[in-house]
This record gives sequence, structure tokens and C-alpha cells, in this order.
Amino acid sequence: MKTVKKLKFTFNIALLLILIVIFAAISILNPVFLSPEYLLNVVLRNVVELGLISLPMTLIIITGGIDLSVGNIMVLSAMVGAMAAGRMGSVAGVIVTFLVGLACGLFNGIIIAKVKVPAMVTTLASMFLFLGLTRGMTGGDSVYAFPAAEAVGSKLFLGIPVQIFIYMICAVLFYILLAKSTFGRRLFGIGLNSNATKYCGVDIEKMLIRIYALSGLMCALAALIMIGRFSSLRYDAGTNINLKVITIVVLGGTSILGGTGDLKGTILATLIIGVLNSGLTVLNIPIDTQTIVHGTILIISLIAYEIVNRRTSSKRLKEVKTELLKKTG
Repeated sequence: MKTVKKLKFTFNIALLLILIVIFAAISILNPVFLSPEYLLNVVLRNVVELGLISLPMTLIIITGGIDLSVGNIMVLSAMVGAMAAGRMGSVAGVIVTFLVGLACGLFNGIIIAKVKVPAMVTTLASMFLFLGLTRGMTGGDSVYAFPAAEAVGSKLFLGIPVQIFIYMICAVLFYILLAKSTFGRRLFGIGLNSNATKYCGVDIEKMLIRIYALSGLMCALAALIMIGRFSSLRYDAGTNINLKVITIVVLGGTSILGGTGDLKGTILATLIIGVLNSGLTVLNIPIDTQTIVHGTILIISLIAYEIVNRRTSSKRLKEVKTELLKKTG
């Protein structure tokens, strides 16, 4: 007889249920939320930049690190790229945007990996450095989108915003990188026990530099989309983006202490934040109340993660004990 496998209640299932409940509640209160056009052009479109930056942030936090400068890297890349585009053309603008993002990511990575300054301290300092550079270079003035940025930030393909396709492709690639590659397994090893991972022959310094550089590149991609979507950008547009991104990653079940994480959880958390942000806006909820709701959802999710994680760990421990008893007779 075939045995029927029981469905395991995981944290990702809990996140999915939270997403469904929030979506259903908002849809009942305001049916316009069910409109495909609203879902695509408002709900999903507005969260793509956060979603893109959350992908590499998941990798960083899995190693036990953090990057508080992502919002300012994004804005600095967008502004320098826009200025380059104004002088040398759209293609140059794209190249410069990615070069700036890469340089900022490498700057963080080298200081963290080579100089051994803690990630929180390094990226907190670089956050203010990049903000100061952005304000100094623009004099506080806004910069405006160029054609290549508009192509990824405001155009449609098959009736769907281009940036949604970009996010889907990046999400799949990052999932494969983390869950299906040796590179991903090494990241978990660094987060769990960096010394043991180092003695296994893993070049931890090179790994850290790579993921922070990757984070810089993804910030640059998000920068192109953001300036293309809004048509203009101020130097302070990146304020609080780092906290929003970290909230998504933690909400998705990645441990802030490192060693535990899942990109499926990050993707689900991105959707939850997208639905929540747009839903509260369409319901005309005051911004102060929205902040309270965000905090409440995060706390509930963290409690759910701890409950599910403890139950899973307890069950695994019982299974191990049972196997050991069988073997010892």
C-alpha cells in the first residue's frame, strides 16, 4: 500500500496563509484591490525595488552580516548614472549606474572582509558617506530619468510592467544560487560557523566580497527601475529603504544571527509587504497607523517563526532519539 505523505506545516506555509488573509481582508473592504491592473501596476510594481535588494540582503544576513547602506547605494548609483547619461548618452548612463553600485558594494565588502571591521559598523558609516556624496554631487537638486531607465521603470511588456519580469528572473537565479549551488551551501556554513568553514578550505574573505559586490549591483538595477518609475529622484530617496529591506528578509524567516534563511520566505515576505503597503493606502489608512500595522505584522510573523522552528527542532530531536534507540536495541 502506498503511504500518504503528511503536509508539513512550515514557516513558509505560515507566511502564505498570512498573505492570503491580508489579501482577502483588503479585497473585502475595497474590491478595487482585486483588479488585475491594480495588482500589477500598483501592488507589485511598487515593491520591485525592495524585492530586488532583498535578494542579495538575504545572502548577506545568512552569513551573519548586514548592509545598512543599500538605500544610499541605490540613490547614489541612480544620480551619478543620470548625470552621466545627460552628458554621454543613455548607454553610458546604464554602465555608470552599475559601475557605481559595484564600486560601493566592493568598498563595503573589502573593509568587512579584509580590514575585519564589523558589517554593521562598516555599512552604517558608508550609509552616511554615500548620502553625503549624493547630496554634494547634486547640490540637493533632483535628477531626471533617461531613456534606458524609463524602459525598465515605466514600460509594459505583454501588458505587464517590465520590472516585474526582471524581478521574477532575478528571484529564480538567486534561489538557484542559494539552494542549489556550492556557493549557497558555503554561505550557510559561514553563518553557522565561520572558523569551521574556513578550515574546510573556503575562502571566506572572497565569498564576503562577492556577496557585497553583488548587493551593490542589485542596488544599481533597482536604481534604474526606481528613477525610471518616478521620472526624477532626490538625494534622500533612499531613506529607510535599508530598514524596509531588512524587515522583508527577517519577516521571510532569515535569522539575523546568520546560518538560517530561505529565499522562498523572502519572496513571500516581499509580496506581503507589497500587498500591505498598497492595501493600507487604498483603504486611506493614516501613515502613523500603517507603521503600527507593519510593526504588528512583523512581530506576529517572528513569533510564528519561533513557534514553528521550535516544533520542527523538537520533532527532529525526537526522531533522532528514536533512531538511536532502535540501533542500540
